[in-house]
Amino acid sequence: MKYCKQCLTTDLRPNASFKNGICIACNYTGGTKEDNLSLKLKILQSKIQKSRQKQRNKAAYDCIVGVSGGKDSTRQAHWVRDRLGLRPLLVCCAYPPKQMSEIGAKNLTNLIQMGFDVIAATPAPQTAAHLALESFKQFGNVCKSTEMSLFSTVPRLAIELGVNTIFWGENPALQVGDAAVEGFDEFDGNNLRRLNTLTAGGTDWITKGVTHPYHAKHYLYPDEIEFERKKINIFYLGPAWDDWSNDDNSVYASLQGLVLRPGEEFETGDLSNASMLDEEFTNINMMLKYYKFGFGRATDSVNEKIRAGKLTREKGIELAEMYDGLCSDRIIKSYSNYVGITVEEFWSIANKWVNASIFDIRPGQRPIKKFTVGVDYEG
Repeated sequence: MKYCKQCLTTDLRPNASFKNGICIACNYTGGTKEDNLSLKLKILQSKIQKSRQKQRNKAAYDCIVGVSGGKDSTRQAHWVRDRLGLRPLLVCCAYPPKQMSEIGAKNLTNLIQMGFDVIAATPAPQTAAHLALESFKQFGNVCKSTEMSLFSTVPRLAIELGVNTIFWGENPALQVGDAAVEGFDEFDGNNLRRLNTLTAGGTDWITKGVTHPYHAKHYLYPDEIEFERKKINIFYLGPAWDDWSNDDNSVYASLQGLVLRPGEEFETGDLSNASMLDEEFTNINMMLKYYKFGFGRATDSVNEKIRAGKLTREKGIELAEMYDGLCSDRIIKSYSNYVGITVEEFWSIANKWVNASIFDIRPGQRPIKKFTVGVDYEG
């Protein structure tokens, strides 16, 4: 396991790519400090205008913004409406009742009360619970099916409604270093279909895991032919934003009424207390990511701060050592009850996905890391 020389990204990250020992995200950040953000905004606006000219349904909304009601989507919705001057339709792939948190419901309501039109699409609850267990067993990812439905619902509805411009916030290639989704330029999100979550393992397990074939549609990303026929374009907003970050988005959204989770760092490993507010099971996924690849949510958070010059690599190591891989027993028990397994069964499945090269596996217990954060480890 090798680390980026500037941040704490490792070469175990899916689709990681290092150049002279430096990850994609750090290379991008290092090269954009002098960029003219006003020019970037004009470039984005030009792209949007060209995309909208191809839209056949001129009376429809100008664009679609995928939202959860959390910090990022709240700010994106405001920015698209108030900065870009567009008429957005907000699309939320909501969680089933037993998975969505009360805070998540309040934050989505808060977004609606701000005057936005919102469509919320929710997968069939029993199917969602079954696929959550299947994705855990088959991929060591309790949220794979959830993430597939989240990413797929937005373009699916865009195609059905005849709205051809879609906005997401951050570019995964530039934010965390996922080379597979790199597009024509920093705004191009049309390669989002190549995201590891959407491609790894295929889709047969989804179609085989549902009772009725139409239930699978909720989870399947539209193919490129459908995109081309409907002239669909996905754009990332982050590159044209001078203060796009987890911290800035958290502050902005909280001032707009977003409800946070203060004091839960040791429950969730979330340093911001503002991530994954709409449900709790993603915290398990952050823990499992840590056991697979040697980094988790805390690493992603400190990497952003390191690139922004707000944190030294040394301090980032301290924080990652303290918070990476944390997820409370309460959350694990809640997920186990949701999918119908015992906590013992949970750890039996989880341990099958632990990277034994960098962790010592203990039956029925949490693994113990062999490596030191920030130091290359040969195993």
